[in-house]
Order: sequence, then C-alpha cells, then structure tokens
Amino acid sequence: MNKTIIVAIVFLYVNSAISQGFKTPIEGIYGKDYIIVNYIDWGKNTISDYKKGTKTYTGHKGTDFVLSGFPQMENGVSVIAIDSGVVSFVHDGEPDRNTVSNTELGFGNFIAIRHPNKLFSYYAHLKKNSILVKVGASVYPGQKIAEVGSSGNSSDPHLHFELWYDSLFLIEPFAASCGTNNSYWEENIPYDTSFHVWESGLTDFIPDSDELKTRQKEKYVFNEQDSIIDFWALQYGLKKGDSTRLEWITPNGNLWFEHRYTYKRDWWYYYYSSYIIAPSSDNWGKWQYNYYYNDKLMLSGNFEVEKSSGISKNKRNFYYKTLDNHTLEIHLDKNYTAQSVDVFDISGKKLLHRKLNLENQFIIKLKSDNNNPKMYFIKIKHNAGYYNFKVIL
Repeated sequence: MNKTIIVAIVFLYVNSAISQGFKTPIEGIYGKDYIIVNYIDWGKNTISDYKKGTKTYTGHKGTDFVLSGFPQMENGVSVIAIDSGVVSFVHDGEPDRNTVSNTELGFGNFIAIRHPNKLFSYYAHLKKNSILVKVGASVYPGQKIAEVGSSGNSSDPHLHFELWYDSLFLIEPFAASCGTNNSYWEENIPYDTSFHVWESGLTDFIPDSDELKTRQKEKYVFNEQDSIIDFWALQYGLKKGDSTRLEWITPNGNLWFEHRYTYKRDWWYYYYSSYIIAPSSDNWGKWQYNYYYNDKLMLSGNFEVEKSSGISKNKRNFYYKTLDNHTLEIHLDKNYTAQSVDVFDISGKKLLHRKLNLENQFIIKLKSDNNNPKMYFIKIKHNAGYYNFKVIL
C-alpha cells in the first residue's frame, strides 16, 4: 500500500471519528480582531494553500491567525483549546515581542494538547507568562489556555496553529481537496482574499516597520515646526498588479501631492507608508488625504495645519550646526539622552541608522556637494520621544 493511500485512509478515519467541530483557536471576529495570513503549504514545486492560492509560504505547516499589532497583543487576546484533551507539552519564558523572522527560534512559547482519536493540536508564539495550563491538565473545548504573542520565529503578534494525527500526519483543518472534504471547525472561518485597510493614521516622522507595529502616537494637528506629515496604513488582500494611490489635498481643494504604487507580488499583510514635506503656515487650515485601491476610494481623512507660533519646540531642547557641506553636529539638552538616529532621503529611503549609546552630542556625515544640494530628514529617538527635522546640504 503506497503512502498516498495510507494518508487518505488516515484522513477518512479522523473525519469519521469527529462528532462535532472544533472551536476556533483564537478569540474574536475575523476581519475585526484577527485575520488569517498564512495556511499550510501543500505545494510541490510552488507554494499552494488549501484553495490553491498564495496565502502561505514555502514549507509552512500551520495556520497563522494574525493580530493588528502589539497594542492589541498587550491588551490580551485569548488562545482557545479547540477540543477536550490533555496537555502534553508546555514551553514558556521566551521573549514575546519579536519583530524579525528567525527560524532558529522555532515555536517560542507554545502548548501541545493530545485529543481523542490520536489528534494533537499545537499553539505557538504565545505571550510570555500567559500560559494557564500545565502538562497533564485536562482541558475542555473553548477553554482559555494562553494569550497571543510574538515569541520564537515571529515577526508580528500571531497564533500559529497546527493539527496532526498521531504526531505523524499533518492535517488540513479547512475543507480542501488536498486532504479533508469537510471543515473541522464548528464555525465557518472564511477564506478571504478581499482588500481591506485594517488600521491607519498620521505621524510627524517617517516610521520604520517596528514603529508601525507598535503604533506611535497619532497626530492630526501640524505646523511648520513639523518637518513631515506621514500617512500609514495596515492593509491586507493585495494582489500582484494592484495599485494604491494617496492624495494630499490643500484647504482650498487643490492636489498638493500624489503617490501611486503598483504591487509586484501578493501581500496578505502589508504596512504602507508615504509622506509629504510639512507645508508652511501659508497653507494653514483643514487638509484632506484620500487613499485609493485600484482607483477606488477606500479611506479619507482630515488634519489641521495651524499657524506657527514662531517658537520652535525642538530648539528649546536640541540644536544642530553644519561643520561643512556634509557634516552635522547635533546637541541635545543635558536632560535628554539620544538612543538612535535615522537619516532618510526625500524619497523616504533610509540612508543611515545608528545606535547612540545614550550620547547627547554626536556627529553624522551625509553625502552631498555644493553644486547639487540635497534634502535630508533626520529622526532622533531619545529617552522622552522623538525629534524630527529636515536639512538641506
């Protein structure tokens, strides 16, 4: 008997042994509290999820239930036992705010549960010290066993869930031609490829990916002391060839700037960011931004550009001076200690990142020449927040 027939018999047996569907392993409502970004990869020469789509990556062996970011994780999102069973393994104590994938870190904090009919479920990347069960404990369907985190090989807060038969055969819990004809779930969990903007906001600096995941304080009132105005959006359901477009509209209704981007691959979880140079107080009033997906308006909002008071808040606590046409000397007030400095060009490309080891006076060198002056945006992270300013060298 070949392996294909053995696997088919296993799936048939497991299906016939289940009398009722499993609980969803994460609390909340799909599309509001979580989304599914990755399924099991069933492909041979290319990736393929259970619907023969691209919501997976090479070798992925589970389902990723993903949160909107670290603030949601910190508020606590429950991980649920899918069925009755006995806890067979627990691992805890790993850091839970990882933002970069590292396969060597594995599951991080995780739980394994043995269910009837030789089924095993695994719940990975859990929040540190959130695990509520011990090895040998009995659990019931729907019981909270932990909270979602970002431990182990994880770049964003999410629950990685796996289902196995006898810890030997990986099971697809969704109805699929690759294994099971019926869904294992009690409630329908949609296979969603539609486009949505999940969250969005404005900042007065160019955020990197970690800052977007942790959600910096939003700002909706700006003046000429702010060097930039940045719009960001967490979105999902982008397909290759799709385009997004961001419009910045002045108080008198004119188009100030437009940014269009066409996507070169499918993205099921994607942070977008684009900015303008903050206008002077000559353009004070209520501005508007419009965000389009394939030229369909998806999001619109307002912000204020107010008249300047003439007092620079930044200059009270820091200043800089040019030593030559490509060197800046930056000083922070003695009560402020710098932690890092980032330099961006006018397109938003990061040119320099330096950790400063709590210096409050430092020098940075930039590429420039007298014949072709360039504009740079400087972002200094210090112990009380950020300083942002632009320079032309």
